[in-house]
Amino acid sequence: MGNSCNSPMAETIMQNLMVKTSLYWEIDSAALRTWNIGRKPDKLCLRVLREHGLRTDHFCRLLTVNDFNYFDNIIAMNEHVHKELMLWANVNHVQNTSNVVMLGSYGQDGKPVSVISLSPARKLKAFRSAYYQFKDCCKQFILSQQVKIVRYDLPSTDEEDDRDFAALNISDQNRSVESSQSMDNLSVDLAKHNPSQSSQTPSLMSYHKKKLCENCGQKFLATL
Repeated sequence: MGNSCNSPMAETIMQNLMVKTSLYWEIDSAALRTWNIGRKPDKLCLRVLREHGLRTDHFCRLLTVNDFNYFDNIIAMNEHVHKELMLWANVNHVQNTSNVVMLGSYGQDGKPVSVISLSPARKLKAFRSAYYQFKDCCKQFILSQQVKIVRYDLPSTDEEDDRDFAALNISDQNRSVESSQSMDNLSVDLAKHNPSQSSQTPSLMSYHKKKLCENCGQKFLATL
């Protein structure tokens, strides 16, 4: 309702999943009431997000008629909010409400769940439980869209160690290199001494991009 607890938490979780699955969706959340407009999410919401290494720069805003036309889906956090959304749409003469769904419709194995309703009056334990529930529902929502999930595999620690060790040996053989030599020239020297490593030495940011099949996508999402 007030865009201070449930929806900003779900928004941040979904945004994080978008990054990890390389999906380019625009995610936002909004309020049906005006009492939190311009304010940050509730402090317990922010605390739980920080516990999972997440941050949000969201400030509460009010839902608009344009949102129904702009976004492909409008997700209500629970049944009560869903009813309010449909009533709001009717009062504001919104023609298309087929994209209004409930987050709880995306439970495990396609079974609907009763989403935890948060408010500033709830305790920290409720916020922590809601985080995991919201995350599971967000994962199921992604799978329901039948999109191709991309996974980026970074080099393993062993690969990085081997590369660093090779670079170290090469540098020992080139102690005569003057300290004023540029990094570009140094990279060329490394490549000359060990061509097999030259394609890997300049950067530690190499990765493998892989599009996942439906089953692999489900397994990958489950690990996030």
